[in-house]
Amino acid sequence: MLRDVSYTASPSQSSQDQDDESSLILGSKSARNITALHPPTLHIFKLWQVFLENVNPLVKILHGPTVQQQILEVTGDLTSIPKGFEALMFSIYCVALVSIDANETQKTFGESKARLLLKYRRGARLALSNAGILRTSDVVVLQAFVLYLLSMRSFSDPQSIWSLCGLAVRMAQRIGLHRDGSHHGLSVFETEMRRRLWLQLTILDATTAHSSGIMPQLSLMVTDVQRPSNVNDCDLDPRMTDTPREHGGATEMIFCLARCEFGEWIKRWSKITGTQGTHSFLSSPAISLAEKDRAIDELSHTFDTKYLCYCDTSIPLHYMTTILIHSLIYILRFSAHHPRQYTDHISQPERDHIFSICLRVAENCHVVQNGTTTQRYIWHVENHIPWEALIYMLYELGCRVDEEETRKAWFLIDRIYSRHFRDMKHRARTAFSVAMQNLIVKAWKAHVGERSRRNKPSLPCPEIVSTISERDRHATISPLASEQTRRESRSHEAPSGLFDASELDLGPMDWGQWDGLLGQFQQYTNDDLFAVDVNVYE
Repeated sequence: MLRDVSYTASPSQSSQDQDDESSLILGSKSARNITALHPPTLHIFKLWQVFLENVNPLVKILHGPTVQQQILEVTGDLTSIPKGFEALMFSIYCVALVSIDANETQKTFGESKARLLLKYRRGARLALSNAGILRTSDVVVLQAFVLYLLSMRSFSDPQSIWSLCGLAVRMAQRIGLHRDGSHHGLSVFETEMRRRLWLQLTILDATTAHSSGIMPQLSLMVTDVQRPSNVNDCDLDPRMTDTPREHGGATEMIFCLARCEFGEWIKRWSKITGTQGTHSFLSSPAISLAEKDRAIDELSHTFDTKYLCYCDTSIPLHYMTTILIHSLIYILRFSAHHPRQYTDHISQPERDHIFSICLRVAENCHVVQNGTTTQRYIWHVENHIPWEALIYMLYELGCRVDEEETRKAWFLIDRIYSRHFRDMKHRARTAFSVAMQNLIVKAWKAHVGERSRRNKPSLPCPEIVSTISERDRHATISPLASEQTRRESRSHEAPSGLFDASELDLGPMDWGQWDGLLGQFQQYTNDDLFAVDVNVYE
C-alpha cells in the first residue's frame, strides 16, 4: 500500500528524486535542510494566489488572511521557518500545482509541471518528516498533511491515500480534533478552524475509502464536533472572543457545508435503516424503492431551500456547488434504481427512468469537464467519471432510437470518453479500457442497425467510435514488421488473463463483471500514472 509510485526518470536524476510516500511514515533519523527546495519568492506568492482561487474555496481548512500574513513574514528569511509552517507551505505548493494545467504551469513558472511537482512533493515529504508527523500535536502539521493527501490524488493510488488517511485520523485524535473545542475551553477562532479541518478529514477518508472499494468508517462521524459555521474568513479573527453571527445566505463555506449536509443525511438515514453508508442503504433489498426515493427527495428539498436558492451561478464557487448538488442527487437516484438490483425483467418505464437519470449524470460530468467557469476546480473532480451511468447508457443505446435523447447520449459519451481516451494515451491499455472501447463500438453498430431496421437515418458517427476503429485497424501488425514494432504493439494490449474484449456482447448485463473490471482499472491506472517519462505533462 505504501509502495513506490514512481516514473521512469532520466539516468541523470538521483534516486532521491523518486517518489516514495513511505518516507512519510518511515521518516529519517535526522532533519533535512530543505531551504533550497522552496520556489523563488515571487513564485511562492503566485502559488499562494493559485491556492486561494482554485483550492481554498473547496476545502476551507486554512484561514486565508492569517496564513497570508505568515507567508509574508517568513519569506524574508526562508532559513528560519517553523517546521510545521514549512510543511504547510510545501503542501500548498503541491496542491496549487495540481490544480493548474501543464501549459499554464510552463508559462507562469518557466518549468514543466512534472518537474516542479516532483520537487515540491519531495520538499513536502521531507518537511512533514522534519515536523515529526508521527508524534506531533501541531494542528498546522495536520493541515499540511491533509492538503498533501488531497494533492496525492493526482499521482498516487487510492489504497495508499486511504492508508495515509488512517495516519491523519490518528493525528487528529491525538490532537483531540474529534472533540468540539467549545466544550474544552478553546478559543472561538481555534474551535471554528478545528471543525473545518475535521470535516475535510472525514470527507477525505470516506471518499478515498470508497475509491479503494472499502466501506467508509461512519464511526468517524460519531463525535460531538459541530458543523462549521456559515461565515466568511473576514468574520473570523484569532483574537476574537465572541462567536461570529452566522449568515442567512451563501458564504465562502457554501461548498463545504453542502458536503457536510450530505454527510449528515447519510448518518441519519443509515441509523434509521440500520445500514452502513450510502451504498448499503440504497442497494439494500430490505428497503423499498419508495423509501429510498423519499430519503433522496428529503435531501433534494434541503439542498433547494438551504443552498441552491442562494446560489448565483455567475460566481464560480456557487456554480460548482450547484453542479455538485445536482450531480449528487442524480447519482443517488441512479444508485437507488440501479439495474443490478433487479433479478427479473425491468419494465420499460423503469428503464426509461434510469436512462433519463444517467443522461443527467453524464450532462453534469460534461459541464464540469468543459465549462470555463469550473476549470479552476477541475482538479477536484478530474478522475470522477460516472462509469456505471455511461455503461448503462451504452447498453440501452443498442435498442433506443428516439431522436433527442439518443443524440444527446451519444454526444455526451463521445465528449466524456474522448477526453478520457486522450488522457490515457500515455498509459498501457487496461482490461476495463478494452471492455469500454469494445462496448462503445458494439453499441454504436447495434444502434445503427436498429435505426436502419426502423427506417430511420443514421446519426453522425461519434468521433470516439471512429478513433477506436481507426486505431484498431492500425494495431494489426504485418508478418514483416520489426520485432520492436511487435513489442510496441504488445505494450498497448490489455493485461493478459483479465478480460477478453471479444467476448463482450450486448446481452444481459453482468454487473459483477463490470464491478471487477472497474476496480482493477482504478488501481491499475493510479499505479501506472507516473510510470511514464517525466515529460508526460509537456
